[in-house]
Amino acid sequence: MITLSYSKIKKYAFIALAIPFIVFAIGWLKWYWAVIAVVATATCVWIGAFAGNKNKQETNMVSMTESEKKISVKKWIFVLLIVIAAIWVWQSGIGGFWAQSKDYPWRNAIYRDLVLRDWPVYYDMFDGALVYYIGFWLPPALIGKLALLLGANDVVAFQAASVAIYIWSVFLIVILFALLITLLKADSTKKQLLVVLGFIFFSGLDILGSIEPLGANLYHLEWWADYYQYSSFTTCLFWVFNQSIIPWIALACLLQESNIKNYVYLGMMCLFSGPLPFVSFFIFCIAEGIVKGVKSFRDKSGKQFLKDIVSISNICATFFIFIFIATFLLSNAAISGGGALRLDQSAAVTESVTVAETSMNELTNAINWDKTLNYLQFVLFEFVFYALLILRKNYKNPLYYVAIISLLVFPFLKIGGGNDFPMRASIPALFVVYYLVMKFLLEEKHWMAQKGTTNRMLYILLIVVCLLGSITPLVEFYRGCRQVAIHSLDNPMEDYLYTLGGDGPGGWTAESGYEYANFVSINLEEQPFFVYFAKELK
Repeated sequence: MITLSYSKIKKYAFIALAIPFIVFAIGWLKWYWAVIAVVATATCVWIGAFAGNKNKQETNMVSMTESEKKISVKKWIFVLLIVIAAIWVWQSGIGGFWAQSKDYPWRNAIYRDLVLRDWPVYYDMFDGALVYYIGFWLPPALIGKLALLLGANDVVAFQAASVAIYIWSVFLIVILFALLITLLKADSTKKQLLVVLGFIFFSGLDILGSIEPLGANLYHLEWWADYYQYSSFTTCLFWVFNQSIIPWIALACLLQESNIKNYVYLGMMCLFSGPLPFVSFFIFCIAEGIVKGVKSFRDKSGKQFLKDIVSISNICATFFIFIFIATFLLSNAAISGGGALRLDQSAAVTESVTVAETSMNELTNAINWDKTLNYLQFVLFEFVFYALLILRKNYKNPLYYVAIISLLVFPFLKIGGGNDFPMRASIPALFVVYYLVMKFLLEEKHWMAQKGTTNRMLYILLIVVCLLGSITPLVEFYRGCRQVAIHSLDNPMEDYLYTLGGDGPGGWTAESGYEYANFVSINLEEQPFFVYFAKELK
């Protein structure tokens, strides 16, 4: 048997979350700023995951919480979880060992540039630098650079980096699975497998919206609602792994923290790899903080709560980590060029109404009924069914309302030129919905024995909804298999860009489209990060 507990798993999780930023600090920052950033990050990890367990007062405060989360896992089950993680990541296309989605040309190009070009990555074509949420790629990119150092050519170095990113991804997913088991207190083999497989196959009811075969590389169900999309966890792994896996781990930690001492650190690590998921993550930090604050003042421990706000970890993360991440990401051309968070007019359910048009008749006429019905259908199928079925157990749970309200609002918000904001900001909120649904299924299993009751009906309906939702991830698996059957593994569609620098075989140029702005910073002499913090560009 292997014993899992949050206090044990968080050590691996905190280190794994820190590694991307530490690599960034060493590779991008001037040496003195790098020292400060690395020391601050190491301090957050040590205090948050190691030193706290040696402090008697701290141990007494969290002993009740963490003793309940000690879970015994059979060794063969843990090995099976590693195998499941390996298969899931392999099927996602990470590393290029299976079919890759339509988004991969950009991700492969970014990763290749991180492996083959000097850091910070500079592009002559734009007279600018690579600026993107690159955190996830940095640790495995080091392996490719090591191969170059040992004399490998570009092709071999990138192949080594491809193997490394696959192993790195599997490692992180195994950590995530372990965190899910402790989070949901899955204390039996059946529960442990249910928690893990439930995460892989959790999704909204896209099958009830529409099924449209969009081609060998785009065959999936989640664009049925036109203006709106919420992605299943499998879809996120298969399309946007770089901004999904680390936020999942950070949120799984957040939901198990007994106090708020490490909230800022977790938030910064989430921000570095997923700025859009960070928005939702930040909302849950505030919500959880308020809940803990109210409870502490009721328990007459408000003074300790206030001390936790200004913990060493929170201070280090705020002043010596956030400044580097924020200035780096804000120098992105799409953001600095006016890509601020705003109302998405294309998704709005009403036309513009002047102040004078205040009568009920005029307001009714201003409603776009097609969009309204489309929106209502979207939220109903994606999460409202789940929300209604678990309401009976969660009507007093603040986390439930924060998740549902967030998911109701996100479709109307936009950042940049596309609709990425609702798709990616929803990642933590959907994670919370999964957590509450799975918690319901595990804790209320006895409802199935209550024949002829509303409880039994709700439980059965929830199982049916989960099974219908699982069709979306199954179609993602099918898409990959279909793509391999049609094109084999040698599919130029997945790697036609080669590089974002314009000097690769793909012929990518600045005139190819505005999309390059999503990945670079221009006018570097005006960007604080490159003026004050970054190494000189080569």
